[in-house]
Amino acid sequence: MRTETEQKGTSVTEDPGQSACRSDTYPFPLDAVVLAGTHSNPRRLIGGRNKAFLEVGGKQLVSYVVDALLGASCIGHVFVVGPARELLESLAGYPGRVRVINQRGKMLSNCWAGIEASEDLHRYDTTMPLRQRPILIISCDLPLVTARSIDDFVGRCAKQDNMADQPFAMHAGVVDEPSVRPFHPDGDKPGIKRPFVELEFGRLRLANIYVGRPRNLANQEFLQTGFSYRKAKDWKNVVALAFNFFKSQGGWQAAWMTLRIQVTLMLSKGKGYWYRRIKQGNTRERVEKSVSEVLGGPVKIVITPFGGLSLDVDDEEDFRILNTCHGDWAAITAAVGTENN
Repeated sequence: MRTETEQKGTSVTEDPGQSACRSDTYPFPLDAVVLAGTHSNPRRLIGGRNKAFLEVGGKQLVSYVVDALLGASCIGHVFVVGPARELLESLAGYPGRVRVINQRGKMLSNCWAGIEASEDLHRYDTTMPLRQRPILIISCDLPLVTARSIDDFVGRCAKQDNMADQPFAMHAGVVDEPSVRPFHPDGDKPGIKRPFVELEFGRLRLANIYVGRPRNLANQEFLQTGFSYRKAKDWKNVVALAFNFFKSQGGWQAAWMTLRIQVTLMLSKGKGYWYRRIKQGNTRERVEKSVSEVLGGPVKIVITPFGGLSLDVDDEEDFRILNTCHGDWAAITAAVGTENN
């Protein structure tokens, strides 16, 4: 069996402790859905290939994710959704708790294929109602993912659930600027740098990992909308996302928050009066409330100190840089948290 040795590390933002997540953090290990892409959307291909099967550091991207999930103490079954024939070839030899699910189409449809496969497996389990059973969702193209980063994230989500009056419908993983700074370009050293969202408590960007109870989201269709426009690099995507929010309850507030955050980002270079004033209102509570109202269920922002969870393969340039820097960046990821041990 090909598994990944669990790596110890620390958070730049918060101390993950020596064992941030054990299998008893939730009442049972969480199932995981790995979104392994499609061959049918040319815009999602890199060099004409599905990202899941690209090799970085001599290893297919999907294998990095599956190995990390198998090595994580808080993960049970792993459902990999994508082109079934190619996935069965790539994942041959993995244990029986890794299951391949054939793709259905867009990201949200594929995600539900994995969720429903997990539900079928646990349909007669009386431990917890299916709609209350949390599940982890992760993309396939994360060459810096580790078992430790997954355990740490799930532990943070469980802590938030245990402190809340009712469990959250979604925990959205984000990284802060310090955690990804080691992966930025530096002089002649190549790197990947992407725009951040400017919030009152820090500069953040989405990671590619979530824990949730998707059936507790009343407006699940907006997950596909958010995914389609999540790369908010220009006003076209930002305005399109804000316009789509108008279709939902609470949409005016979400649209305003989306535009407000983009304005804050534009003003961040000068860091003048209006930047400081607008940013001060971009609170965690406002953002979480806006997203919760649009999706129709309680959503929580969860900051992970593992910046590599935000470094997916968006394009051929990302692929080239990740392949070139993988050895050094994997060492950086492995060192997260070691100063606390």
